[in-house]
Amino acid sequence: MKPLFFLSLILVVLLFSSVIPVSAESEFELYLSDFYQKQEKASKILKEIETDLKDGSRDRVCARQREAASYGIEATESLIKAFKTNGSESQMENLQAGLDKWRELRDYC
Repeated sequence: MKPLFFLSLILVVLLFSSVIPVSAESEFELYLSDFYQKQEKASKILKEIETDLKDGSRDRVCARQREAASYGIEATESLIKAFKTNGSESQMENLQAGLDKWRELRDYC
């Protein structure tokens, strides 16, 4: 009887521990992390495009430029959310201008 009790107790503990989410990062940190990841992807794609253009290749430039711009837009939106979450409104005009530049890059092709 005791082994059955301990087994059921262990199952209950495991069940509840797997259901409870662990929040290691704040909302601000999550948005900031998302910003850095997407900004890195956008930068990488743009650098590849630059290298290809220097080498004379125009293969899929517009499609890749739109992809990079989409990452840039998502990154900037995450940064805006991070600043709002943190209570900072001082850089909103600059962030909005950056967002507009990404959109312009996306729509240019």
